[in-house]
Amino acid sequence: MAGVGYALNGVALDSRYCRVTLGSTLFAGVSVSRSKVSAPFRHGTIPSGVTPTFGERSATLKVAAFGAGAIGHDTGHGMDSSRLARLCTTPYPVLSRTVNGQLQQAVVELASLEADDGGTVLDRLTPFTAVFAMPQVWWRDPVAYDRPVAANGTAFLWPAACRWAQPYWTRWEVEPNNSTSLLADFVTMWIGEPNNSPSLLIPLSSGIPDGMFGDAPVTDPIIRLPKGVSSASVTDPTSNTGVIWQGAANANAYTYVDVGNCLAWQSTADHQWTQSGTDVTGGLDYPAGGLLQCWPNPVDNGYRLTSKITGSGEPLLVHVRRAWW
Repeated sequence: MAGVGYALNGVALDSRYCRVTLGSTLFAGVSVSRSKVSAPFRHGTIPSGVTPTFGERSATLKVAAFGAGAIGHDTGHGMDSSRLARLCTTPYPVLSRTVNGQLQQAVVELASLEADDGGTVLDRLTPFTAVFAMPQVWWRDPVAYDRPVAANGTAFLWPAACRWAQPYWTRWEVEPNNSTSLLADFVTMWIGEPNNSPSLLIPLSSGIPDGMFGDAPVTDPIIRLPKGVSSASVTDPTSNTGVIWQGAANANAYTYVDVGNCLAWQSTADHQWTQSGTDVTGGLDYPAGGLLQCWPNPVDNGYRLTSKITGSGEPLLVHVRRAWW
């Protein structure tokens, strides 16, 4: 697969003397837990209406180490099998892949590491297979962004994939009002909070590619509710999951809802993404569809959230990392 490279604990696995061939890393295996219900005169399953749940996934690396240092400790060959074995057995391995320039990572656990039968030629080639469990299921962006979401309506968390049919604004080539004008061939947008995050420049010719902002469900956002809010409901219109908070309004503090850890706290700090301040977890609840999972819309790949809050009309701020299959 072009444009994909792998690393373990930040050390590249693809080098002059080491190669990774794509096994299940191309698309790590998925098994879905389903609720099966039997009923008279009915065959198969009865849909429960609950969002699918995914068990632990696994990623398989098929690695071949080349050269005289493949089985020994020849440091001139960098990524020999001994060094790679040490990386695989570190206490807290982090597997990462770079897909067309985008770094994606997963905290993993080593499940097995073994040499492949029939392929080893001492001092020339040592192929083996490493299998890692992915307890958190999805590949994740190592960076979290703070995304504003309008209150009391449905708004994008991450924008949908789109294409622009033609350029629709112009820019000066040189001196304003005194030079040839050019049709602009790009648009820009904030990737996080306006005026407080990196911006993106997106060519008009390509638009927003499908999967640019992720293509897997986001299960652990931290939501900052505006000051003075006494109740809030945030739901995902794609999966019908959500999170609810209700409690005493505080005009001087934000309320933070940590979906992944089922925690809530109030703090006067405007970017307090770890628990601190006053614990208000007792006000947490979720609807019948289950705890919030923000899924991409299957048609346009956009991530949306629907919110309803009392006590304020200010936007919500969502601390979130992109997720990929």
